[in-house]
Amino acid sequence: MTAQTDIEEKALNWFVVLRDDDAPESAWLEFQDWLEASPTHAAAYDAVERLWVDLDDHAASAPRKAPVIDLAAARARRTKTRSPWLGAAIGIAASVTLAVGLFLWLTPGSQIYVTSDAPLTVALEDGSHVYLNRHSTLDVRFDGDKRSVSLTEGEAAFDIAHDPAHPFIVAAGDHQVEVLGTAFNVLNHGDRFAVAVERGVVAVTPANAPKVRLVASQALAQRGEQTPALSQVSPNQTSPWRQGVLVYRNRPMTDVADDLSRYLDKPVVLSTSARALRFTGALRIGDEAVMLKQLQDFAPVRVDASTREVRVNAREVG
Repeated sequence: MTAQTDIEEKALNWFVVLRDDDAPESAWLEFQDWLEASPTHAAAYDAVERLWVDLDDHAASAPRKAPVIDLAAARARRTKTRSPWLGAAIGIAASVTLAVGLFLWLTPGSQIYVTSDAPLTVALEDGSHVYLNRHSTLDVRFDGDKRSVSLTEGEAAFDIAHDPAHPFIVAAGDHQVEVLGTAFNVLNHGDRFAVAVERGVVAVTPANAPKVRLVASQALAQRGEQTPALSQVSPNQTSPWRQGVLVYRNRPMTDVADDLSRYLDKPVVLSTSARALRFTGALRIGDEAVMLKQLQDFAPVRVDASTREVRVNAREVG
């Protein structure tokens, strides 16, 4: 990595951190110190900010805040009366679907959440919280002393209440994440699996690989049954999608295409030349036109979109 590339990535990192309304004063002071350390720092940050302002002009709307469903309250409503619970569950699901584009089923021992074009916050009965991303499916099963959920598809950030006697298990396809009390993000989409830890410790069992313990600032990614890759991540960027942005640092363009396929709800097809590219940049989560314009601004690609798919080709140099 060149010195200039390192500066550009740090500028991008600062921009994402400071977009959070809850960024502490210490972060702003550290940012100011970094900004004043060199004119190249200020120039790099200005470049990121200018691009974001330009993209704002094309944004149709800002990302919506995630609604909240209280699982304990929902269960209480279900068991309060002997009348058929299914009708009440359907009523809840119908009203929520109209409001935010998600479905909720309450079945004995299981609650299943399916989001479409809006994220969702779920308050679990043990005090834990799950932040479910768009186009994701979560099956929650609290049975006696067992705390377990299954992320069947998509992405979720977890903030788990500490309970040493009852480990919290997240199943994601052939992978498993076990925690006692911590905060982390899990992706399970197609053949991609990833975990990033914000705080605490998690035990991750990848597909056909030994169990790995991850601590805060560590991440693991695996595609199919390939050897899992470990990396470092800033604790405040384990789930940047919750601030309405996707952040990439030297990631394969195939990962970007996979993510866009989820957000746009249609396949993003890469040409052979585009598949060879790696991507560093931030994409604001918005409508299709905005996200694809950002991709073209950050990467040397040409994008052609239709109602059925998006095709991405590498631009010819010169």
